[in-house]
Amino acid sequence: MVTRRKIITTMVTQTDPATIETARPKRKPARLGVLIVLTLIAVVALPTAAQAHDPLFLEDQHDEPEHGPLLPDARISFALYGTLLAPQDQRGFQFQIPPGAHLNLSLLIPDLIPENVLPREFLPSLALTRPNQTVLVLDANIREKFAEPYSGTNYVRLLEYSEVGSEGIYQIRITGARPARFTVSIGYIEAFGTPVGNMTNRNSGTGTLTQWYATPPPPDQGATDLSVLTQQQSAIETMSPTTPSTASTVSLEKTSDRGRNPLLVAAGLVALVAIAFIPLVRLRQRSDP
Repeated sequence: MVTRRKIITTMVTQTDPATIETARPKRKPARLGVLIVLTLIAVVALPTAAQAHDPLFLEDQHDEPEHGPLLPDARISFALYGTLLAPQDQRGFQFQIPPGAHLNLSLLIPDLIPENVLPREFLPSLALTRPNQTVLVLDANIREKFAEPYSGTNYVRLLEYSEVGSEGIYQIRITGARPARFTVSIGYIEAFGTPVGNMTNRNSGTGTLTQWYATPPPPDQGATDLSVLTQQQSAIETMSPTTPSTASTVSLEKTSDRGRNPLLVAAGLVALVAIAFIPLVRLRQRSDP
């Protein structure tokens, strides 16, 4: 009996705790790996989703709001692309919005020559006609560079505007003193493929957008020579990004569809991976003899 007890005691004392630890199934690292992958997918997908607007392209026949598309609900995200072909040329569209809902509008131009070197007085502007027939003219009052990760294009945001909607049909008219490409973004709810009135040729996709982005407006005979405009670009970029407008632009609100800075997103991913790997390193250290 004494001999048997000694044998049992010896077996217990000779068992290495590290051996017991390493013999256990390592499920925690696997679970942490899955969690890291899912988190990274969510972080990468969020900036793209935030910038997803259903594209519409305003053409020559959309020269008046009543000739342009009719959006059924301005809460739905749309991006309307167009080109002013001559001074005082114009494009337009109409929309409705449920009473009491927030109307969010932004006006942008591509961050390309000639648009990004135009003086403020030559930039495109918006005229908003409400259902009660009051008109609000919105001129450019900011120059904020904006990278669109969804389409891989770059823009300069000229203005943002928000107000509470009312029942009836609104009209938007875009015009400018120089030929220019422009984009009007509206809404904050993603619902791709929403039917749009008075839009027989609904081009969409990155192919049409790429063609629009790569096609500059026709030259304007009254415009300053392009070399002079290029020299002005450096001075424009040093201006404050929130230079106030002297026209009839009202107070602005930042909309919820603002994109994330790609550098900040990359930094956030690196930090996330570093933090997530700390538990893995600690588990590895515990498992090492």
